[in-house]
Amino acid sequence: MDMFSSYRLVKVEGGYDLELYIHNPGMNDAEFAEEFGRIDPDNRQRLNRNILDFIAEKFPETRIRMVKVLVGSLVLASFFYTAPIKAQAAAGTGTQAQAAQDAQREANYDYSARISINGQLQSFDSKPFFYNYTTYVNLYEFGQKIGASVWWNNSSNTVGINKNGVQIAFMRGSSIARVNGRQVSMPRSLVVNGVTYAPLKFIAENLGYEVTLDSATNTVMVNKKADQAVNTGVYTVVAGDTLWSIAKRYNTTVDSLKELNNLTSDMIYPGQKLNLHRTHMVKSGDSLWRLAQQYGISVDDIKKANNIKSDMILVGQTLIIPGAGAQVPAPSPGKPSPVTSWPDVTYIVQPGDTASSIAKKFGVSQQDIMRYNYKDPDEWFNAGEKIAISGYAPRTYTVTPGQDKAPARKGALVEWYNEGKHLIKRNNTFTVVDVETGRQFKAVMIGGYNHADIEPATRADTEIMKELFGEWRWSPRAVVVYINGMNIAASLSGMPHGADTVTDNGVNGMFDLYLKGSTSHSSSTSKVYIQEHANMVLKAAGF
Repeated sequence: MDMFSSYRLVKVEGGYDLELYIHNPGMNDAEFAEEFGRIDPDNRQRLNRNILDFIAEKFPETRIRMVKVLVGSLVLASFFYTAPIKAQAAAGTGTQAQAAQDAQREANYDYSARISINGQLQSFDSKPFFYNYTTYVNLYEFGQKIGASVWWNNSSNTVGINKNGVQIAFMRGSSIARVNGRQVSMPRSLVVNGVTYAPLKFIAENLGYEVTLDSATNTVMVNKKADQAVNTGVYTVVAGDTLWSIAKRYNTTVDSLKELNNLTSDMIYPGQKLNLHRTHMVKSGDSLWRLAQQYGISVDDIKKANNIKSDMILVGQTLIIPGAGAQVPAPSPGKPSPVTSWPDVTYIVQPGDTASSIAKKFGVSQQDIMRYNYKDPDEWFNAGEKIAISGYAPRTYTVTPGQDKAPARKGALVEWYNEGKHLIKRNNTFTVVDVETGRQFKAVMIGGYNHADIEPATRADTEIMKELFGEWRWSPRAVVVYINGMNIAASLSGMPHGADTVTDNGVNGMFDLYLKGSTSHSSSTSKVYIQEHANMVLKAAGF
């Protein structure tokens, strides 16, 4: 152990910080620190082994929290230390051994981690922690704080987080994830008391954030990356990107990207430069007004994209033309034509499937898969769900957004599979009106594919709901869902069960919401219960 000239233990909450003073070979501290920074990876690994051997020899029973390597007063390196898990033969076998291992692992969690997102220090109900030089956060809470969608599938033990066209999924406890369908390695996810903790840096960086650590305050800073592509009109492809995800992120279309970049297929590769917009070199006679007319956009759009303050442009000047070639045609008046039958090719979604993996399986584009099934970019498919591959899924149009001005005690009969599930979507917040009393409360749709699974939005909403039912019970009530200016006949049961995702609403679990034609997620559910819902839906429609 000649590498270290001395050491010092500093008492801290929950253990000790170990300061290791490295042997100085005669140069001044600043010069040595500069040389230390040039150590190659192999020598760094040997240094790490020396540190671990030193701790094992000197402090086998001491709770070491952080290690700092110093020369003089200069800190050369610092990291959080996690003791290796030792074999525990006395702990028994099977579940006993696993429980003992889990307990020892949890004892090594360092809960001093502080998380800052875009400059704001965050508060978590489930405290973040450091483990194995990695910061872990409750995946659901972190997703809420950055405005991402978080999902899970109990049958496949799979969880995921989606934002801005990026979809990350992994099995709980796994060190393998899929980013937009591409398999990648990540620090192993952890399950603590039934809660999924994910490696913060891996999740955040794949969703477009930068992650840095302020070791002086144990603050992990998560900040949105500056998006140069918005200003330059040129995007550099990174791993996991698809034309579809880039198009959605920058409000354009796959066809426009292919046209602008002379692409003949959907294949792109990391490092590739893609033009997001057309450019125009100003010639004699051009004006902002004429260019706006030529490209079908507004003068203000051109000025904003090019940071122009006046209407003056110069011959030879190159202008970004935002959105050119990517305009979405306005919908035609009246309701769209219904689709009455399934296309020739359909598919039952399997656990772990993504839009990308399904598209690859059938040799079609991800964009078509989403379009044929009326999905928004940040939505995903449920295991067991039937989807369309070669054309549009059946779709009816009984109601139209904006047709109703206020919540009512009577709603339209809307078939769940062909219409309702496209109107009431995951993470939607809407008003529930009790038909019998007229009382209202807010609810959030958290999932479900045979019917909607919902939760009251707040504690006050839970209190209203509980007063309506008297006590929590399965027997449903006739209700009307008011969402996006539409009143839809529905039926709501009053028994909390299963997953709980809305925090601090005063109840643990979700509730069943049925529309016309809805059924249970389980084949063992009583037919009487399903019929009770059907009767309440008819009552809510005025029958």
